[in-house]
Amino acid sequence: MWVEIIGVVATLFILVSMCFKTSSFWGNFWLRLLNMIGSIIFVIYGALIPAISTAVLNGALIFVNGYYFVKLLVDREKEKTSTSN
Repeated sequence: MWVEIIGVVATLFILVSMCFKTSSFWGNFWLRLLNMIGSIIFVIYGALIPAISTAVLNGALIFVNGYYFVKLLVDREKEKTSTSN
């Protein structure tokens, strides 16, 4: 039962992350952050049940979302720097 709760929590994180409007910095920020958290939880869930494909897919999504999350932060910092000059 508790393992299924982990899966439901992961699903909720992914679902909520998809509700943000991605045309803004904060929308992208929350989408990537919550999606990464959901993916981390899904990796744990996939390892527990065991469902290797679930764990591997979500492990890859952690890196994809992580890349775009860092890129988002770097681009915002560059934008701040260029507007202050």
